[in-house]
Amino acid sequence: MATGNVVTAMPIPGLQRPFTKYDMKESTATYNGLPRIQAEMHVDMDRIKELVEIIARHGQLGRFSFHLVHRHDHIADDTVRLESDLGVVPGKWNKATSIDSLDLQGIHGVVFKFIPEQNRLVPFEFAEGPSPISASDVNDEFVQEFTGYLVENNLTDTFALEVVYPAEAGQPNECTAEIEVDKFGTVVLPKFMVNAKEFLPTGWPGILQPGESEPPPGQSWAKKVDESHKGPQES
Repeated sequence: MATGNVVTAMPIPGLQRPFTKYDMKESTATYNGLPRIQAEMHVDMDRIKELVEIIARHGQLGRFSFHLVHRHDHIADDTVRLESDLGVVPGKWNKATSIDSLDLQGIHGVVFKFIPEQNRLVPFEFAEGPSPISASDVNDEFVQEFTGYLVENNLTDTFALEVVYPAEAGQPNECTAEIEVDKFGTVVLPKFMVNAKEFLPTGWPGILQPGESEPPPGQSWAKKVDESHKGPQES
């Protein structure tokens, strides 16, 4: 879908230019300004289909996806949300981390919110290690059409751009589920490991299965985990 003339966005922090301490402070304010995730959040499947079409048309499947804009608990002003490997089981631990403790060259942005008034993408969640996306992977025409679609359809507070981690050789990307761990952050696990009653989709697209006509989510939030479920730190 064409989105008309959109001015080229500013360089994406962490992808097209190095991070600065100001980026981290801005990330904190952006994250804390997001709506708290809740079970009643709803998205239009037609919008999801059209965004997936934009990603596919520019050959960006497997590089970029999109994320339901939300936060969990507020974080302190001197912290950002940082994801790290659990280590003991396949999964990620995402929690508030001190900005002063970070090596800005040793982290990368994961989720980016578009700020239409400033025509730029702001990262609000990060992960350890190098980005799976390099500057040469960033297709400016794709970013322009994707963000233009969000603006034209009043979706900048609904969806954010997300980088995709490559799957193991020959394997599809697993669908994951995010679990809130009291006030300590969230744990992201393969969905099959999470014994939850309900899931709220939070990231697209997942892997389209035979017989499916709608883009499946690749990520979900576990609304309520069964009390008998054992978390990654339990024996």
